[in-house]
Amino acid sequence: MNRVFGGQRWLAALACTAIAMPTLLWADDRIPDARALGVAEAILDYCTKAYPPSIEKFQFQVQRLTRGASVEALTKVRGSAAYQQARAAEEGFVGKVDPHNAKHICAKSLKPGK
Repeated sequence: MNRVFGGQRWLAALACTAIAMPTLLWADDRIPDARALGVAEAILDYCTKAYPPSIEKFQFQVQRLTRGASVEALTKVRGSAAYQQARAAEEGFVGKVDPHNAKHICAKSLKPGK
């Protein structure tokens, strides 16, 4: 059980990193990095479903991650193989989290400084 919780801490840390550091996503000219955006959106989508009270905060975080990018740029990034592969891999990973622990992880990822 301790092993599982440790893995969930890692997931929470990953979610926090994806949310707290959106400037790392910008490769050049306000185009988000495809892999980083795929991971971030998979985590955000998972937590929005797993913990519905967080939906507005997570929607804000998605907007923050994509701020400054055009609709065309985002469409291109989301259609790329790198984005699709990263998102699918992350969805597979978060899909293994016990639903009873998802609320705890998602709520923690919204707290500043975590």
